[in-house]
Amino acid sequence: MLQRIFLSIILSTSLLFAQGRIIFPEPLPPKMPAVPIELTKVITSINISQDVAQVKLEQSFQNKSSRRLQGEYIYSLPGIAQIDDFYLYINGKKTKGQLLDSKKARSIYEDIVRRMNDPALLEYADYGLFKASIFPINPNETRQIELSYSQVVPFESGHYKFELPIRQSGQGAIENYEINLELKAGQSLANIYSPSHKIEIDRKDSRNVSIRFSGKHVDGSRNFVLFYSLSSNEINGSLLSFRPRTDRDGYFMFFANPAFGNVNKKAIAKDVIFVIDVSGSMGGEKIEQARDALRFCVNVLNSDDRFEIIRFSSGVYSFSGKLQKAGKEQKKNALYFIDNLNSNGGTNINEALLQALKLKKKKDNRPTSIVFLTDGLPTEGITDIKQIVQNIQQESGNFIRLFNFGVGYDVNTWLLDRLVQESNGSVTYVKPGEDIESAISGLFTKISSPLLTDTKIEIDGVDIYDVYPQKLPDIFKGQRIMVTGRYRKSGKAEITLSGKENSRRRSFDYDMKFAKRETENDFIAKLWANRKVNHLLNKIRFEGENEELVQSVKNLGEEFGIVTPYTSYLVTEQKAELADLELRAPRSQMTTKLQKRKESMSSRGMGGVMYDALGSMSKDANKASGYSAVMSSSSRQAVMEEAEQDDDMLFIHKNVSGKAFTLKDGFWTENGVDTTSIKIKTIQFMGKKYLDLMNQDKELRKILSLGNQVIFNWKKDIYKTVK
Repeated sequence: MLQRIFLSIILSTSLLFAQGRIIFPEPLPPKMPAVPIELTKVITSINISQDVAQVKLEQSFQNKSSRRLQGEYIYSLPGIAQIDDFYLYINGKKTKGQLLDSKKARSIYEDIVRRMNDPALLEYADYGLFKASIFPINPNETRQIELSYSQVVPFESGHYKFELPIRQSGQGAIENYEINLELKAGQSLANIYSPSHKIEIDRKDSRNVSIRFSGKHVDGSRNFVLFYSLSSNEINGSLLSFRPRTDRDGYFMFFANPAFGNVNKKAIAKDVIFVIDVSGSMGGEKIEQARDALRFCVNVLNSDDRFEIIRFSSGVYSFSGKLQKAGKEQKKNALYFIDNLNSNGGTNINEALLQALKLKKKKDNRPTSIVFLTDGLPTEGITDIKQIVQNIQQESGNFIRLFNFGVGYDVNTWLLDRLVQESNGSVTYVKPGEDIESAISGLFTKISSPLLTDTKIEIDGVDIYDVYPQKLPDIFKGQRIMVTGRYRKSGKAEITLSGKENSRRRSFDYDMKFAKRETENDFIAKLWANRKVNHLLNKIRFEGENEELVQSVKNLGEEFGIVTPYTSYLVTEQKAELADLELRAPRSQMTTKLQKRKESMSSRGMGGVMYDALGSMSKDANKASGYSAVMSSSSRQAVMEEAEQDDDMLFIHKNVSGKAFTLKDGFWTENGVDTTSIKIKTIQFMGKKYLDLMNQDKELRKILSLGNQVIFNWKKDIYKTVK
């Protein structure tokens, strides 16, 4: 007997297409997998030209059950008239289908949701759909489905937004996922940004860009989103807002990135001082890789640059004793000096950095980078960490940036992190087995061509606060800066970005609009929260703990699901909730979906080791070394300070429509709601009152789509949906 299934692909309002989804009625037959037919592979090819997207979507579905299954393929779309050249192929054969308007489609959506006990389709209940029959799929058989169509990409608030609603696959993770996107614009492209996935961007020229994403166990609950804007300035600025409620403050994200044409512009003349640890522990492969890195850096210096090399162990020795121009002869001599670097002795960090700083004259305002590499703790001269930091602070000026490299686990992270925080530089931790040369040359390539230094941002017309980073980094060729913050009032504003180009001050003005209400860009709030938490943890770490700072970290951690030394209990709660869910409903779709999401997060490095790292932090300056210290610093840097993607740390925490939800006892419960209140309105999942509530508001449907058991506050009433 054939089991009837429904395969659905959902199209979001913000455009393009969604992924295949298998819907199977519960309760499942004995020994039937919770997800009988699984989407195992997706290859997406997109060509966007003059803001029209031509899409080809290839999907592989595998019947994981022991039964022969048949069903329907459903593709949801917001308006039939918006889709052109729509084709569906099943195993290479063109298949006829039926287009239904939103009224006819609604009953199908509701029927699927009712039988599946899965409300994920609810937020798409207003859309029309395309429906086609699927021939029986044998056990363990894989069925290939291909979609092709074209559609206009929407433009709003200065950005084009392209979206692939992957979460409508109904899976916690997709085994193999690949996106190949060719973007061609009528004028120069400016900002290109994905808040959802870590993409590779290859700019062919100012108007043509190739974008790639490829991953294993890709999070099935996260849509692929791509923003792009057009160039209008030498340094382009763009703004995104998120404000789901007009009675609360909003969140914003501002980008500044050089126009593509700036790659031909002459970079600002700079000074670079290399300070290299050659103590005994740097012997063997480490010193060889350090030599290779130095050779690369010296060779790519511009002719107007100046440089010096300082090697240190127990003593401190320099290449020339002064900053000198990077001419051919000087580079040749420097390479000879590098070839003769050998490892021996102790580690005099204090004296080495002080000598580097003394090379700069007080009235010399040329931007200066100190590239500092060490694999050990200070053992010679001054060894007290806080005293070393104090000495460096007294000597360093506003135009000096430290770029620190800590090699291995026997480094002091308090020292390396504190120094770059003061100088507005960066720190890279090269773990055992990783390549030193690759780490240094990669960073030096990014910072070798500064375009604007000593940057500042001012916003006039809108009241902003809690802006991060508080000190803006310099702007380099091919690199952008990203600023996040909060705003109180909406409306038009003038954003001014200023900085130094050689000896003159320059400014760039941007007319922007902060949205009165914007519900789509919820990732901005999470990225802002990560940066604020990182800022607060640094204050606690370097200036001391106080109750106000700790409470702020706890509040943000609980609201946005951020693991910190003060919210590590969230990890324990997650383990307990998943274990309890497996006992109550071991073969349910929710359990399977959460397990798949857990696998997806583990594949991105978000698991036990990362949780331990984020949950630890050494506040003792002289004891901040070893495996835990290095992992803690590098993990917070990766997922809080520098991340541009909204990667969840915990899979039982979600933020929807500006509300924070946590999975507790099988219910997605809004944080702060009194679950014991006698005023709670309990409504039956997919009953008449439930459907009436669902039809009230689009944002409400997003909340209901969390699951069939949700507790939330809506317009001063508390609702509880139950199965």
